[in-house]
Amino acid sequence: MAKAKPRPAAAILLLLIFLAAAAAAGAGSDAETTGGGGGMVGVHGTRFVVGGGERDGRPIYFSGFNAYWLMLVASDPARRGKVVAAFRQAADHGLNLARTWAFSDGGDTPLQAAPGVYDEAMFQVATVTTVTCKPKRDGLDFVVAEARRHGIYLLLCLTNNFHDFGGKRQYVQWARDAGHRLATDDDFFNSTVVKDYYKNHVKTVLTRVNTLTGVAYKDDSTILGWELMNEPRCDAEPTGAMVQAWVEEMAPYVKSIDGGHLVTAGLEGFYGAGAHESKDLNPWGIYYGTNFVETHRARGVDFATIHLYPDVWLWGSAADTQLAFLRNWTRSHARDTELYLGKPLLVTEYGQFLWEGIAGANRTQRDYFLRLVLDSIYASAARGGPLVGGAFWQLLDGGMDTLRDGYEIILPEDQLAATIIGNHSRQLAQLSLITSEDVEKQAALRRRRRSAHRKIHVVQG
Repeated sequence: MAKAKPRPAAAILLLLIFLAAAAAAGAGSDAETTGGGGGMVGVHGTRFVVGGGERDGRPIYFSGFNAYWLMLVASDPARRGKVVAAFRQAADHGLNLARTWAFSDGGDTPLQAAPGVYDEAMFQVATVTTVTCKPKRDGLDFVVAEARRHGIYLLLCLTNNFHDFGGKRQYVQWARDAGHRLATDDDFFNSTVVKDYYKNHVKTVLTRVNTLTGVAYKDDSTILGWELMNEPRCDAEPTGAMVQAWVEEMAPYVKSIDGGHLVTAGLEGFYGAGAHESKDLNPWGIYYGTNFVETHRARGVDFATIHLYPDVWLWGSAADTQLAFLRNWTRSHARDTELYLGKPLLVTEYGQFLWEGIAGANRTQRDYFLRLVLDSIYASAARGGPLVGGAFWQLLDGGMDTLRDGYEIILPEDQLAATIIGNHSRQLAQLSLITSEDVEKQAALRRRRRSAHRKIHVVQG
């Protein structure tokens, strides 16, 4: 079949990308690095920008990974080298964003052992070992310092919807232990006592001064932003009103302490009962207690997020059904983000489970999934759309078998996945050399064409 000629606007953009790629090649690896050394990240329309004001900064696109375990492993001197190795491998493959936990609520290895009570070993750097009398560098301070050293931004999540590492269940239990009658874990979202516990944690983390770098977290440009919660859901109010009210309170609170960093809610993308919501697009067409559009419109929320696990969300369905869902999920959220939000969109988690014992075909399917997701991100970013980055779940180093969950990618041991991810990183890095003005012109032209198409459609109808 003959190739279609590129449209004039598309041809111009391709030329820009080619010139940017040539510039990147001439500038060496530094030109391809768009990590934590580039300055505080802002938002201009549907773009993240860095290195200037909101209007004159250069666009930045995120090729990222999840590693929830970074703080936990960094707090153990015997395993701390895994954190360094993960950042080094990520940087070698052009990855410029790490999403990780800035919480561990209660349990055996707590950051916050009780409301307002913190374990410095999970945070700090300056404790001294009795054997060597040398500093023992621990916890989240070390993670932030290493990310900075490797030029990788951090998206730091402040608590969990699920009971892993404590989360909302632990907060509610703390309130019950203090004599407050709370019916369910979802009272996390409306209990004044629990919300005060959470706000105290937010303030503690954001105002902490890193014992390694001397920079307060709220002033550290290594941090891309704060995620209010990992995957908030609410069975008690499934249409989304309870989570909506909580985000509308907490996002401005975070901004009142740290006005320099970006904030997002942490949503998976499930639609609710608000305006412009599309519940029928949800897995199995049911509510999960959130509104994608309305919650991301809340004051203080700077960018939108979705997650993508079609094999789990549509468990037992055919591969073609899951594939159709993947494409529709990214397409519909990119469309709604552009039409109703005018903000950037990130796929902050995506992955496909690898079954033990069927590694060959299974890994082929996983790699195909990776290509589809990353191609969707690049296609949107290249044409000026709002979907401008993502982070796969999850990155591990070799020898971390206790943390394997079936979704892990170990870059030195998985050459094809590493190549797919590295190529995508380079593509996005090349796009970042195109100016915000060029991207805005492309987006404006696309909006005019869409508007003209609608007018023609109305006349013909």
